[in-house]
Amino acid sequence: MEIRLWSVVAEEVALASAGPGAEQDGGTGAWFAAGPDALVVVVEAGVRTHEDLTLPGPLPRPVARHLARGPQPAIVVFARLKEGCLALGSAQVTRLAHRRGAVQDLGLRLDAPLPYDLLDRVRPTGPPGPQPPADWVGLLPHDPGGALERFIAGWYAGVPAVPAVSPAPGPLAAFHRAAAGRAEVYGGSLQIFHEEPAGEGLVTFGQAADGTFTLLTEPGAADPRVWYHGLSDQPLKERERLGPYLLIAALTHAAMDSSPGGMAFVDKAQARRIVGPLRRVPLRPARWPCARSRFYVGPGVVALVGEDDGDWYEVYVGARHRSLLRRLRKLGLDWESFDG
Repeated sequence: MEIRLWSVVAEEVALASAGPGAEQDGGTGAWFAAGPDALVVVVEAGVRTHEDLTLPGPLPRPVARHLARGPQPAIVVFARLKEGCLALGSAQVTRLAHRRGAVQDLGLRLDAPLPYDLLDRVRPTGPPGPQPPADWVGLLPHDPGGALERFIAGWYAGVPAVPAVSPAPGPLAAFHRAAAGRAEVYGGSLQIFHEEPAGEGLVTFGQAADGTFTLLTEPGAADPRVWYHGLSDQPLKERERLGPYLLIAALTHAAMDSSPGGMAFVDKAQARRIVGPLRRVPLRPARWPCARSRFYVGPGVVALVGEDDGDWYEVYVGARHRSLLRRLRKLGLDWESFDG
């Protein structure tokens, strides 16, 4: 029986589309029917974006057996709503993680991306609530330590802190005090850690997550210089010194690694529309992830606009709440990733 894409049907009709004799079983936030015609997945949650779904395990054994068959079986996805099951269409497996013989994580990508009005039905998003102001920008460029402390306190307001008493001077010690034991502060794509000797009178205090480079600085100086080791043949000096650079690192993490968030390649006019309502952070452009990487912020939003030599910009946007990214849907961007 063929079910029209994006139509609403009864749950028994949805499960019956797996074919005669299908094995039915429940999982974490989903119901499955594995049959001769298809593997049917009915989700209550797990819709991440307009085309990506994540189903946590462990998944039922009939589902695991069905997925282990070759070639890949047909997969049909529905979303459970109050009025029935919305047909999201066919999907492909993007991730299949096993642990101790069980499927612990299943990623799916829809063949037909959802329109935003349907995405809002299957992944409702409420109002954002109060967001921390971006008035810390007014402390720059004269007080980067104060700006960093206020940004971290606001962006990670929902993460329990463990205040640390550290009388040590210097920007790195101030960064660790502001982080207050929250692992989330220390980065994803760009990671900050406690300093370690690096030779030639320098210490390393961070690195790219993929190991492309390490971050170097001078120990003991009041406001030392910063270098990237690995981005070029020789250590590449950053434009800002360590104090403001640590704020740059925190903003980079917020823009590049946050979910909800997004990444896109855009032209100059599109970049202007993205950052139009935001405030520019008055620091010199960072040298990574692009040769000239600038930051723009608003309540609960951080945008990184990277510029190399060319007409295109690399843009990352992170937010503390999904609805804060809703306006970006209207810009007609070709997102590489976006879950707003």
